Amino acid sequence: MATSLLLTALDGIPTVTSGADLPTLISGAMERTGVTLRNDDLLVVAQKIVSKAEGRLVRLADVQPSEHARELARRCDRLLDDVGGA
Repeated sequence: MATSLLLTALDGIPTVTSGADLPTLISGAMERTGVTLRNDDLLVVAQKIVSKAEGRLVRLADVQPSEHARELARRCDRLLDDVGGA
């Protein structure tokens, strides 16, 4: 049996806000785009959209990084410099 992988991004999902009904939004987008699930299919949902629906958002300006996080950021910057990154 041949094995294949098909990835399909769903169009038409609106901006998700706290309390959004993700199953309804996803199934509506699937209907509009003609996507159907079959036995053994997987549906992958990004954590970001789940977090938004659950209201688990944090303003970046309110985050105080620990010293460990600051050191890690310094190391990553050095790594990016070494490989010609951003």
